[in-house]
Order: sequence, then C-alpha cells, then structure tokens
Amino acid sequence: MFFISVNIMKVGNYSEYTLIESIKAGNENAFKSLFFLYSVKLSLWAYKTTGDKQAAEDIVQDFFLQLWYKREQLCIDISFSSYAYRAIYNASLNYLRDHERYEYGVTLMGIPDEDGDDEADDELRIKLQKAIDELPEKCRKVFVMVTLEKKRHTEVAAHLGISINTVKVQVSKAYRIIRNKIGFFSFLQ
Repeated sequence: MFFISVNIMKVGNYSEYTLIESIKAGNENAFKSLFFLYSVKLSLWAYKTTGDKQAAEDIVQDFFLQLWYKREQLCIDISFSSYAYRAIYNASLNYLRDHERYEYGVTLMGIPDEDGDDEADDELRIKLQKAIDELPEKCRKVFVMVTLEKKRHTEVAAHLGISINTVKVQVSKAYRIIRNKIGFFSFLQ
C-alpha cells in the first residue's frame, strides 16, 4: 500500500481529494483530469533532471500507469503534487543511474556547466570527476548514492546492507579524499 495525502486544491469543479477518491473507485475521467493537470509539469520536471525529452515523457507515463494500477491501495497523507514531484525526481535519478548519463553529478554539486567557456570550471570538473573515480569502490558507491542520487543514509544503508554509521563514515571519508585531491572544495559540504 502506498500513501498519498491530498491538500484541497480545486481542479475544475473537483478538489484534488475528490479526484483521488474517484480514482480509487476506478473513475477513468478523474484519472484523465489528474493526468492532464500534472503530466506536462511533471514531464518538464523530469526533463530538467534527465535532459532527455523521451525519457522524461516515459517516466511520467510510467508514474501515471503505476498510479492507476495501484489506485485501490492509495492512502492519503501528503499532497498529491508533492508526492508526484518526488516520485518523478526519484524515477529520473534512477533513469540516470541505469543509463549512466551523468558525470557524477558535477552540475548538481555547484560547478556551473558553461559548455566549456570557462577553463577553470572545466579543469575543476575534470579534477572532481577524477577524484570521485579514484575513490575506493565502497566509498565511491556510498558517496554517489548519498550526494548525487540524494538518497538518505538509511536508504543507502538498507540497500547496501551496512550500518547507517558506516554510510556516514564513508561519505565523510569521500569528502576528505576529494578535498585533499582537489585542494579547496569546501562547497562540497
């Protein structure tokens, strides 16, 4: 069972809560209304993360398909909008991870991507990627999951079968190694 809470937001003559309840009851028109209300916004959100229009559209479509298939299990706890954006963001990160289409999230970490206009940024980007690549395997895996995939320490610990404290130690170790290799890099924390 998965939980969604709905803030009362008007969609035409219906509130979001009413739409969710109607979807739970199998109302296809309510589902279509929710889809048309959010699909474009969520596709743009996924596109910002993946940089791939087709993948973004697929991610959103998959989200809504799963929502429909699991409609009877819906429980209400947070706003649908918050739930949807978080689900799309996580699915987009999974897409990036599975398709290895990111350079260890350099732009996520605060280094602007200026298409090579600034040599200093390019040099820093290269150094950062090299430093991350050279991390010990376990340390790199934990670091990427926590900092780039934005997973919680508890999620990483459960996924890798290690303690939360080990996750914290590995992330700290990664930051220390990267700072030492790059020289400055205080913005990493």
